Amino acid sequence: MNQKVQNLMKEYVSKIINAPLNLTSHKDLEIAYQLLAVDSIKPIKASDIGEVFLDVGTGGGVPGVFLRMIFDVQGVLVDSSKKKISYVERICRELKIDRLEFIGERVENLRSYREKFDAVTAKAVAELRILLELTAPFAKVGGKLLLYKGPRWKEEYKVSENAMIQLGISLDEVREYEILNKKRFLLVFGKKFPAPEKYPRKYSQIIKKPL
Repeated sequence: MNQKVQNLMKEYVSKIINAPLNLTSHKDLEIAYQLLAVDSIKPIKASDIGEVFLDVGTGGGVPGVFLRMIFDVQGVLVDSSKKKISYVERICRELKIDRLEFIGERVENLRSYREKFDAVTAKAVAELRILLELTAPFAKVGGKLLLYKGPRWKEEYKVSENAMIQLGISLDEVREYEILNKKRFLLVFGKKFPAPEKYPRKYSQIIKKPL
């Protein structure tokens, strides 16, 4: 990573930690830079992203904005909070971070985006089997889900077998790395088959009866 990109990342982090709405719980610039920016890019390879990715539950633009800074790709950032996504869009315009689309909507309502993306990302969004239903239907067959998790991912994975079968995906790789001496994991799922049209269901149904 060159100095120009690093400076841009720090400027972006500074803006989201000082935003007038709650885009992140981290308020120290250096800690936030590590936990938001470095954590977003450290486990990702250029071959993971393809040409266009979807970032689900992006919040303050994490990891989507940082992935766009590093890789020559197009991205769609979606969050249910219109206020958050509008603020992130404004910051990106100020900093001239381009080739991103911003959508303030629940991802499960974006039916026209199903099976459209080379990669789908999500960080700190939900329990794994819920997250799989919110992400897998939007990846192309042959695409990837790139899901950031902490040390308890194995517990969530144990109850996610049915979700993987139903959604046509498999866990292809687990990448372990460290941020600030804490273990982090990137779960890389491959999309093997199209997801049935009924997925994703309404969020209330997903929560009430996870796959």
